Amino acid sequence: MVNFAYYSFITLLVMVNPIEAAAAFDTLTAGDAAQRQRAIAWRATIAGLVILLVFGFAGDLILRSLGVSFPAFRIAGGILLFKVGANMVFAQQTQTDEASTPANQQRPDPSIFPLAIPIITGPGALTASVTLFAKAHEQPDHLVAIAMLVGLACVVFAITYVTMRGSQSLTALLGETGVDAIGRIMGIIVAAIAVQLILEGAQQLMPSIVRVIAPG
Repeated sequence: MVNFAYYSFITLLVMVNPIEAAAAFDTLTAGDAAQRQRAIAWRATIAGLVILLVFGFAGDLILRSLGVSFPAFRIAGGILLFKVGANMVFAQQTQTDEASTPANQQRPDPSIFPLAIPIITGPGALTASVTLFAKAHEQPDHLVAIAMLVGLACVVFAITYVTMRGSQSLTALLGETGVDAIGRIMGIIVAAIAVQLILEGAQQLMPSIVRVIAPG
């Protein structure tokens, strides 16, 4: 259970990426009053957390209704996460970069879009959420594991809220180079998690593949 908690916390932390959220928040709310910045950060945090948890709880039901096995989803999600990680490592355009475009700067309230989704709770975080909730159901005491996972998600989003509120000081302290370096390091971790998901999905599908190849 301790290993699961540690794995879940690191996975959620790197996928939500509070540093990237803070950089985007700083850009999107530049020049706003402190009260408005606080309200935007709060709404973005709550909306992102709700989206993540709803997708985590309902993801398995959605997959089953579509006739998609979870091992197949793990492999597909791993491929998607690997692309996200590669983009982070090679510093290709991310949602943070898109947030600095004039079209997004003109939005009156960026708390839901683009902050809550896709910057804070993007495709990678949603994929990780479904995977982690499925792993929680596989734990011996799955109810405790699920409750712990919800608690860890709340902690990660609390960290995200704090980093957004202190975004000006944080980005000034780290500088553009520091933010970029942290993004690349997190990208390597995301890529490693992606490979692990692909391996787990392939291992779970192997018995079915063997039965198809050698029936009887």
